[in-house]
Amino acid sequence: MMTLQVPAPVYRALRALLERADYPLGTTDQRLVLDRVTLTPAPGSAVGNITVSTLLSSRTKEGAIDVQLNGELAQLDLPKAREVVGMLQEAIEAAVSDQLSEAAAAALVDFRELRQGSRSRVYPS
Repeated sequence: MMTLQVPAPVYRALRALLERADYPLGTTDQRLVLDRVTLTPAPGSAVGNITVSTLLSSRTKEGAIDVQLNGELAQLDLPKAREVVGMLQEAIEAAVSDQLSEAAAAALVDFRELRQGSRSRVYPS
């Protein structure tokens, strides 16, 4: 399992959105487990004030989501809220892929060094 540290406001916003979407989470106050990735707030990150709540529009009689980040309020209709959750999931997967790509490249360099005795020497065959 891989652990990624993310800024605390990102961690809290993601956790709130996924909880509201009833996404199956393994959580504690300082860990968010998504499939094989664990997210934790980065040490020293500024903790943002994030709240997510639901409402029923008196005008349209449709459900909506209120997202408040450090005092800034945004209202999302349900399709937009689902879109935001999707964008967060895609960003998480891209970040994980980037991190794995770096790890794979480093492993290849280590393998070359073991095989050839040097990182700088390249023998094509």
